[in-house]
Amino acid sequence: MKIVSLLRSNPKDSAFGKVLIALSKEYKINCYIWDRDNYFTPFFHHDNINYKKFKLLSGYYNLKTLIKLISFDIWLFLNLIMSKTDYIHAIDLDTGIVGLLVAKIKNVPFVYQCLDPYYANLPAKWPKMLGDIACRLESWLISTSDLFIITDCLRMPQHLGAKPKRIMEFANVPYNFPAMQKNVHEGYLVGYIGSLIEGRNLFNIINVVGELNSYGIRLIIGGFGPLESEIKSESMKYDNVSYIGWVQYDEVLKLENTFDVIIHTTDPNNENQKWVSPNKLFESMALGKPIIVSEGTLSAERVRIAGCGLVIKYGSKEELKEAFLKLKNDHGLTEKLGRCGREEHSKKWNWSIMEKKLLDAYQRVG
Repeated sequence: MKIVSLLRSNPKDSAFGKVLIALSKEYKINCYIWDRDNYFTPFFHHDNINYKKFKLLSGYYNLKTLIKLISFDIWLFLNLIMSKTDYIHAIDLDTGIVGLLVAKIKNVPFVYQCLDPYYANLPAKWPKMLGDIACRLESWLISTSDLFIITDCLRMPQHLGAKPKRIMEFANVPYNFPAMQKNVHEGYLVGYIGSLIEGRNLFNIINVVGELNSYGIRLIIGGFGPLESEIKSESMKYDNVSYIGWVQYDEVLKLENTFDVIIHTTDPNNENQKWVSPNKLFESMALGKPIIVSEGTLSAERVRIAGCGLVIKYGSKEELKEAFLKLKNDHGLTEKLGRCGREEHSKKWNWSIMEKKLLDAYQRVG
């Protein structure tokens, strides 16, 4: 059985786990990960998967983190050089350069997967020059790789100048989801489980739902990120808003199955938020739930193509309020949006399609 070395510096996301699920069917996988906060729990267990952790504690996007990232890359290089591997699969820029270097030394195929371009995630106050360097490096990695994996081909405008030899679309779709059910809870339940970061309109969502208490509208909000404490504090102001913190991915879909609507509004003026291809979109399709997204984003384009949700102006409390009330009061519209999402998911975005595409792509470069 061939061996894949899978490299990831932030392994808590579900996209990382889904690559493991697909590849473990045919390959042995050595995962080299940076367990920054020392509470990583494997997303997926399998006899073909072995985890090797770099455990130096670290935050994100500061000088100390940069120094620790260099330490991680040295650790990564030494481990890869000493190990047997038939493929090197690096996820994002912080493992990509080391991955490519070792792939060239060992003369094995190099697979580069970009979940989110690195330059778009850098803090706005950082010098623009750093973002430009990161963008050029990532474009070089994409062009040099034997296979480039992107979450959505509509995101290619983020990679100006990149000329991939081979490209495949591996969307962050649910690999397993509960049977659809009619909601039996009282009132109307809005849900957001995801990254608690700037550019997601989270405080507006909390405040608008809080103001709609008398209409029977409630909100469950959860996830992890730098805004955790602030989101928790804001949620406590309202009786109809529940903050539940981080949720294991296996439980996320069960929880989302109880929602009447899923919300994922992102800032079109933020480069990273504009182009993000959220797993929430595909989860809403799979579960037959309408989704609310914001104008001028990749998500809005996907919602229009599928006809599976409502598109509103980012930051508009009035449009957000109108969207909640419209869906609550129009059951026919809700059912139509859910049905369209399920049809789009079945035709193009179901797990079996994604898994086969990835395994076929590996065969072509192996």
